[in-house]
Amino acid sequence: MKKLLTAKELRQKYRPDKILMDIQSSFNDNKSKIIDLFSLPSSPLAKYKRKKQLSILVEEKSTVDFTIIHELVDTLSDAIYFMKLPKSKRTKITQRLRMFESQLIENQLLRINLLLEDEELGSPTPWTDEKGQVKIASSHHGLDMAFEILSLVRIDLEEESYYWKNISRTGYLTGLQLSMGSFFQYLKNLGMTQKDQITLVQQLFDTLDVDWEEGERENIKISLQQPALALHNGKQRLIDSKKNVSNYPEYLNKNIIDEITELSANYKKRLRRF
Repeated sequence: MKKLLTAKELRQKYRPDKILMDIQSSFNDNKSKIIDLFSLPSSPLAKYKRKKQLSILVEEKSTVDFTIIHELVDTLSDAIYFMKLPKSKRTKITQRLRMFESQLIENQLLRINLLLEDEELGSPTPWTDEKGQVKIASSHHGLDMAFEILSLVRIDLEEESYYWKNISRTGYLTGLQLSMGSFFQYLKNLGMTQKDQITLVQQLFDTLDVDWEEGERENIKISLQQPALALHNGKQRLIDSKKNVSNYPEYLNKNIIDEITELSANYKKRLRRF
């Protein structure tokens, strides 16, 4: 049987933590630059503010909403890293992260399947009585619960395994599409027009010298904005659906169910990050 690598061994092989550190470093290095860009009077953001209830006696001043700016910049924590990479490296980085994530899921699934295949795991060895009849060991409630939890975790791992086996081909825009979904959703929630959204992205690309020739307005919309929103919304629907599952075994207490539900949502949120 082929040796199953542990999560630690997979990390050593693909070094995802090094990439995550580089992502955070890139964000820290460029954050103030993006805040300055979004704070300019020429930024489309200057036209948008949070809706507030104001007294009719108070006149609303035309000032920059810095809360919006900082929240919007935070949605770009992953995207800035991909923007600073050349096209060829973007593809390789995404492939490397995906290989780590897919193999991590596959190895975890195989381990759980090995455990669940042995119905007598953790039970005393069956014996034969004086009449030659085999006495089957009685099950243990705690182990039954553990097996039930593992069975529920397996369902999520199988879903993730299917996702990784059928994922679309990685390209140089994949990292940007996956990492900019929250950014575009924030702009949409803000009520920003399509025209202003594209202008904001163009200003962002110019500021960061993004290696992307398809920077024209229509290509930003078709190649970046629309796929980013579709991926973001699809993942969010899956996360929400996992939070509303109610068909758990009755003997699992609420704390355990909450933890399983959170784990399920995190698989969708964290493992499909790239």
